[in-house]
Amino acid sequence: MSNTIGNRYEILKLLGRGGMADVYLAFDVILNRHVAVKILKSDMADDEMARERFKREAEAITQLSHPNIVDVYDVGEDGDRHYIVMEYVKGYTLKQLIKKRGPIPYKEAVWMMKQLAGALLEAHRNNVIHRDVKSQNVLIKDDGTIKLSDFGIALASGAIQITHEDSVIGSVHYLAPELSKGKQATMQSDIYSLGIVFYELLTGDVPFKGDTPVQVALKHIKEEIPSVRSMNPDIPQSVENILIKATAKNLNNRYKNIALMLKDLNECLKRDHRDDQKVSFENSNVPKKSEDIYIPKKEPVKNNKQKVFNILFLTLVVILSISVLVIVLFLSGLIGNRTRMVKVPDLRNMSVQAARDILVEKGLEVDDSHITWILSDNVPKDLIISSEPTYDEEIEVGSKVKLTVSNGLYSTLYNYVGWDYKDARNELYALNFNVKVIPVESEETPGKILKQDPEAGFKYDPNIKNSITLEYSQEKIVILSYELKGMSIDQAVNFLSENKIKYSLEIKDRSYFSDSELDDTAADTVVRTEPELGSAINLSEDIIVKIYYYGE
Repeated sequence: MSNTIGNRYEILKLLGRGGMADVYLAFDVILNRHVAVKILKSDMADDEMARERFKREAEAITQLSHPNIVDVYDVGEDGDRHYIVMEYVKGYTLKQLIKKRGPIPYKEAVWMMKQLAGALLEAHRNNVIHRDVKSQNVLIKDDGTIKLSDFGIALASGAIQITHEDSVIGSVHYLAPELSKGKQATMQSDIYSLGIVFYELLTGDVPFKGDTPVQVALKHIKEEIPSVRSMNPDIPQSVENILIKATAKNLNNRYKNIALMLKDLNECLKRDHRDDQKVSFENSNVPKKSEDIYIPKKEPVKNNKQKVFNILFLTLVVILSISVLVIVLFLSGLIGNRTRMVKVPDLRNMSVQAARDILVEKGLEVDDSHITWILSDNVPKDLIISSEPTYDEEIEVGSKVKLTVSNGLYSTLYNYVGWDYKDARNELYALNFNVKVIPVESEETPGKILKQDPEAGFKYDPNIKNSITLEYSQEKIVILSYELKGMSIDQAVNFLSENKIKYSLEIKDRSYFSDSELDDTAADTVVRTEPELGSAINLSEDIIVKIYYYGE
């Protein structure tokens, strides 16, 4: 493949492969920035259906502009290559985050879901159905910003395809039950998939697994989603209710649109939802309508004066009792002194001092004992990346807010495995690294790097001195044995020859020795070597060992 596409995007390296397209990191030479370029695979270029799906994705995402949707910069063709140029998100996927951290705390999970629901709302407003909502298609920047990607993308491994016109392609672990039955994708199908992502956030895993995609699809059709509160009772019922309504198998029970789901996400953690009852559907196959709810009929009131008097008297007694109770509770301080709540402001990209000033105005303060400094992919040094609690979350006045602050922009360590260690060492010196090289006996080409520590992808601060260790291959290393000293020349020569060590013999004169010195030194025996005994000899290098001995 040519290194440049569209006469402006220089392909740097492969980021990932899909069933229909590959994604590359590229550099836009005109706008001087890194981008992600998705290129339709060459064996798909002649497939009319594949080209149509790729075109559909391009048309879909160019309509969308939202902070939680990956931006699209360009769409085009270069010869027989069809490509889409997108924002390069330097971070990791939601699937990787869950794999690393396990279940996400419910408040943080709700915050993430708000961003995803907002992204889907933008898509649905533009009549775009994502068709493949899953944690692998959610990218996370270092500041916590969620980015939904891959609209209408290719069939991936472990995925299922329904063979109907304009059908959905998506991972079976997130697939709405109606799609497994061969029905067309709708916006409610996206909502179901988003509900599965919510389940995965709260529990650390998808709800259904099986040996084959068909087994998983059948579970989505027949089995109820397990209760997240049975795994973690700390999750509020109001939060689980959102999951229940998002993943309802009956479309009449599922959220009708994403705006209703987003509304519940915005309200579920508020105080007035603490005592919410669990949502249940009397019959998942029968729509539950408001007119089906039983309302008892009132009996006609008989025109009886005594009965009217009794009702009035009882009403008066109840009112007086309630009034007395309210007064007692008020005087005892149990009511009337409700804790005042305030929303955490958006502190991102502010200095710590600016954040401190704003928090003071809100009746809050910075938790100085919990300011965390980390490297960032896009937030300049000394500016805030995120806060805990996060912005828009309601907390009590007087509370402290933890801050995560940028310690500068990080760089990502390249993969030097396979390089010649001298070339890698020179490049790393230029990048301000301390480099330690360790030779390792190997069958690989001498000088080839076998291992590096830290590994490729390591995030480092380019403004400080960093260290790296490179292990490279070399031919067999032989140690000059201490036993050589005192050996006869014949024995020493045999040892060196067997170990393929090059050598030269150096005779030392002892003609001037006294009789006693001659008695203490034997002729034709090794006195010393150069390099000295105990040295490691690299057979791949042109080293000649000198053997010194006394003649007769």
